[in-house]
Amino acid sequence: MTTTRLFWITAALAGLAGCGPPERAGSAPSQGSPPAAMPAGPVASEPKVTTYRCEDGRTLKAGYPDRDTAVVTVGDHTYTLKIARSASGARYTGFALQWWTKGMTEGRLAPLKPGEEIASAEGVGCHAGPADAQPPAPGQPGGLAADRSPISEAPFSPTSAQGAANVVQTYFALAEQGKTAEAGKLRRDGRPVDLGPYASYHAEIGAPGRIEGVAGSLYVEVPVVVYGRLKDGSELHRSGKAVLRRSNDVPGSTPDQRRWRIERLELAP
Repeated sequence: MTTTRLFWITAALAGLAGCGPPERAGSAPSQGSPPAAMPAGPVASEPKVTTYRCEDGRTLKAGYPDRDTAVVTVGDHTYTLKIARSASGARYTGFALQWWTKGMTEGRLAPLKPGEEIASAEGVGCHAGPADAQPPAPGQPGGLAADRSPISEAPFSPTSAQGAANVVQTYFALAEQGKTAEAGKLRRDGRPVDLGPYASYHAEIGAPGRIEGVAGSLYVEVPVVVYGRLKDGSELHRSGKAVLRRSNDVPGSTPDQRRWRIERLELAP
């Protein structure tokens, strides 16, 4: 017997981050005295790093080891950018990128075309907002059921209730990675996931219920909690269930018809 099993989907849609440069430590030596030895490494050995959430769903992180340098991480890549002239704010360039901060909470990342000193592209705006939302704890309102039963380690078939839960887990994992069209293939209607309103999008999946048969079809319900943040900074919390359907194992049914697909999502704030 398969008991409760929680699937934790972490992922996250990718992102952008940055902060203003720190003040240069130390002061110039007095006239006539020998110059003080300057450190070989950065002025700030542990620069503060600020995380920005951007309009396109990515996350950017930026730290400033000295007043002339910004170390910017976007996705799996880190770039060391150098200060450049700007009328306002702090602008850093390098590796065909421009990172322009204005204040401690706003920044914009734009591509630099060959020969450009200032990016002509608008780029993407980023905001150093609050940390990502978290799901309600199991047993709390809006959270998954708090079932402490031992987890079954028995193998399961794709057509079992556990196989249906695996379809839901895969669906939300693909959505979190931004693979919206691929996730849509796991829906009965084939509709891609719409991530337009979301800055971050995650889901927690509970153990499936029992399979029920109706008019030649099989149905199963899987608990779901969706959480994250909208692009306006507000938290996203929706809970409910995914209803999956497949054809019964009757003569004439095709392998595709016997696969679980998400019939509908019933989620409420």
